[in-house]
Amino acid sequence: WQIMINGESYKWIVAEAAKKALGTDRIQEHVFIVKLVNDKNDSNRIAGAVGFSVRDHKIIIYKCKAALLVAGGCVNIFRPRSVGEGLGRAWYPVWNAGSTYAMAAEAGAELTMMENRFVPTRFKDGYGPVGAWFMLFKAQATNAFGEIYMVRNKELLDDYPPYGQAKVPPTCLRTHLMLKEMREGRGPIWMDTVTALANLRETLSPREVKRIESEAWEDFLDMCVGQCGVWAGENIEPEKKNSELMPAEPYLRGSHAGCSGLWASGPVDVGAPTSEEHPEKERIPEHLPEGWSWGYRGMTTVQGLFTAGDGVGASGHKFSSGSHAEGRMCAKSMVKFVMDNKDWTPELDTDVSALVEEIYRPVQNYLEHKDYTTAIDVNPNYITPRMLQFRLQKIMDEYVAGISTYYTTNEHMLDLAEQKLEMLKEDAVQMRAKDLHELLRAWENYHRILTAEAHMKHIQFREESRYPGFYYR
Repeated sequence: WQIMINGESYKWIVAEAAKKALGTDRIQEHVFIVKLVNDKNDSNRIAGAVGFSVRDHKIIIYKCKAALLVAGGCVNIFRPRSVGEGLGRAWYPVWNAGSTYAMAAEAGAELTMMENRFVPTRFKDGYGPVGAWFMLFKAQATNAFGEIYMVRNKELLDDYPPYGQAKVPPTCLRTHLMLKEMREGRGPIWMDTVTALANLRETLSPREVKRIESEAWEDFLDMCVGQCGVWAGENIEPEKKNSELMPAEPYLRGSHAGCSGLWASGPVDVGAPTSEEHPEKERIPEHLPEGWSWGYRGMTTVQGLFTAGDGVGASGHKFSSGSHAEGRMCAKSMVKFVMDNKDWTPELDTDVSALVEEIYRPVQNYLEHKDYTTAIDVNPNYITPRMLQFRLQKIMDEYVAGISTYYTTNEHMLDLAEQKLEMLKEDAVQMRAKDLHELLRAWENYHRILTAEAHMKHIQFREESRYPGFYYR
């Protein structure tokens, strides 16, 4: 499956198809969904959702028989490597705030494999993609002395059979071997672009070489313009000067090389065990379905709530193309679910006025207390979303295996993290919002805290180092 794709390009095509199929008048954009609402008569059924416009002062309440929750993964719960003027530069989209996991969990959906995370090795500071360089240009990654660390440290792979013996070792183990070089002082790590392009010149015509060099730049311009800025700003020409590699801060997601997410029903046509034939039936909690295929494809443990892409746990390596295909399959399942429940009418279990009051609470905090101090950002009665996010990132980084501990944690650090996250949840009620943008940031942070807590609790439960290179327990 190691082939080049252009997922960033076909998103435009998919969006255009959606506009033509639905009509722009039936597509509502710039609406941030804050929470899902369960059914009044069935607490394990979805009845709607509530959100607010980030352009106009209005709250929007939806009723539905089925909902597709695909709000991406989770970014910025760990302290990033890009700080100061680089703050906001990340590998995965910064608007992925864990909303998929947090809203589903609050609605009662079962999470699975939330201990999983992805620590991508990318071009340093720009987070530029490396896949094209490894796969298309056949470049090698080396330590500061020009040694290929995958060769130098290959005996470490023997500690993790059979995965270490695979033709292409798992991503986490490749990072594991890189971290050994960094810990023992043989950094920085380089992507040897100079040798890779020189080797291509020996077998290709000048015109073909120029085309490949153009593809290298296009790879960044399409997906990661910031990396072009790093190369231009540091006078890096890949054919003349190598570039640094660096493992990033952790990200949570159910696609790419990650598999955290929601427990969703699998397909019925690929031989997944059903409830009747599950080999460990007696170990499954009573409140959970048995087997992998127990309902509508892509439906969570909450009736009518579907997910795809980053939302589906225990099902990684989807990438953009697979996530798109999964979304299409979910859409078909949702239509079937709605048709099978055509006589059912959703009723919200929460009064509309209560939903409005909850969503605007950060605004109320600001309006009530803004005149207490002369500097509106310094106030004992509320906390800005920006500062609350810094606190969350500090907790996760220092106690839940972030970059400052070389992705290492233990039982006692996790216990401390749990205590601090509990206090952070209390303080999150006091977040302020002075405008619609801050209201968006406030609710994003609330979702991040719940997602961070789920990640921490799953690592507490899984006592082994499940993904050496991504975290060490």
